[in-house]
Amino acid sequence: MQTFPRTFWGAHFRLDQDVSALFPYLNAIFPGARFYDRPECVEFILEGFKCMLYPDEVIAAAFTGEDQALQFAQSLVDFLNDLKGKKEALTPDFKKFKPVSVIDIYKILPQTNCRECGFSACLAFAAALSKREATPDQCPGLRQPMSQYALYPVINRKGDLVSTLSLEIDPPQPPPANREAAAQTGLSDRELQVLRLLAAGSTNMEISEILCISPHTVKSHVVHILNKLGVNDRTEAAVWAVRHQLA
Repeated sequence: MQTFPRTFWGAHFRLDQDVSALFPYLNAIFPGARFYDRPECVEFILEGFKCMLYPDEVIAAAFTGEDQALQFAQSLVDFLNDLKGKKEALTPDFKKFKPVSVIDIYKILPQTNCRECGFSACLAFAAALSKREATPDQCPGLRQPMSQYALYPVINRKGDLVSTLSLEIDPPQPPPANREAAAQTGLSDRELQVLRLLAAGSTNMEISEILCISPHTVKSHVVHILNKLGVNDRTEAAVWAVRHQLA
């Protein structure tokens, strides 16, 4: 039986009002959303469809037909109307997405093409980072950032949130490590960070939030740590870390 590729639709809708005031809220509530400055728009995923929302128009994809596209348009309008009524209870995120060039990202990578990140080469990993299809913690040779930023709310006298302010702060400094013991086990710098937090009693979810990595990545690090230390569980790993002055 002969088969033919399915045709997918893209859709372009016009809105009857300016919805740009909702952009910071969409940026806040959708994981992986991107709030662009020029032109001003926000990219997010709604009901499994990729959506680029501009002040008075929207581009979305990919649909299997016109009926599905029209149904999504109505769902989007209903969602935006509902968000408009609930936005006072939400904290907006005004941070704009500023893409970094692949070459600039490549410059901070070890450029060894070790493939431990899961990509064929450092340049491919840099391209994935620029598209937010990968995370920095996947590269074991990437240096730790020199600084990080905290986002603070700016409140007027009425108690309303008017904007947010990003301030640079120094990252927390871990205690000095027993490098000789760490070297003997083959623990990476990231695994040492996870081990310290594990020994302090942090859960996988707490470690995920502190190090800004996914819970799945934390779980993978813990498995590697147990194997490298030759211990059976987290408690034994914590005891080992304390005995070897790594926590």
